[in-house]
Amino acid sequence: MAFTEELPPELQAFASLLDAQQSPVREIFAYCLCLMMVEAGKMRLLETKPGETAPLYVFTTVAGDTFAVPRPAMSPGQEADVIAMLREILKDEGLL
Repeated sequence: MAFTEELPPELQAFASLLDAQQSPVREIFAYCLCLMMVEAGKMRLLETKPGETAPLYVFTTVAGDTFAVPRPAMSPGQEADVIAMLREILKDEGLL
């Protein structure tokens, strides 16, 4: 993933921590962060389509960038927990 240099300074340490995690953890956080950005009006879900191993969620940003993120294997409760944790981090950094 390694997108640390594109982020605001207040999120670079968090992104570095995520980049150091194993793939399933990065995928869960990326997916949940996308859902939060949709909730915040920063992105829009365009479509969901079948992927090789999991459904792909196709998003577009307010800047017009489009990308797909696979839905990781997790329960609705796990998804809610990760979103709550991300929401708290972003609020603490003044980004939400």
